[in-house]
Amino acid sequence: MISSKSENVSKLNASMLGDMPLPKDARIVNENSLVLGEGESWVGRLEILCPYSTSDAVAFFIDQYPQAGWTLLSASKSKNSILVFTNAKKSATLEITEGSALSMASKITITVSPINTAPSVQKKKL
Repeated sequence: MISSKSENVSKLNASMLGDMPLPKDARIVNENSLVLGEGESWVGRLEILCPYSTSDAVAFFIDQYPQAGWTLLSASKSKNSILVFTNAKKSATLEITEGSALSMASKITITVSPINTAPSVQKKKL
């Protein structure tokens, strides 16, 4: 696994994050990230510092995620932009904000969770 406080995403192999493209030269903030599993099965939270402006980061994800099999469910572009994507097994919520003066241009927090595909069981009223 990654041992330093932040790591260039290009050092992560595709088998770790699977079908989730990340911007080139972005850096993962390990102390604020939690990845459970790997490949297309991973879930958790990933914090990334990205050299792209917030607008360019939003454009990157809106362009690249559908090419990787994700469907855009909603997009809210503002000071704190929120994108929600889904595929057959997972949902991903991306929050894109301006980075701090000492960090890169934008901070991206990706939260990935499994989609419950089990049929719902309705409780009977007593």
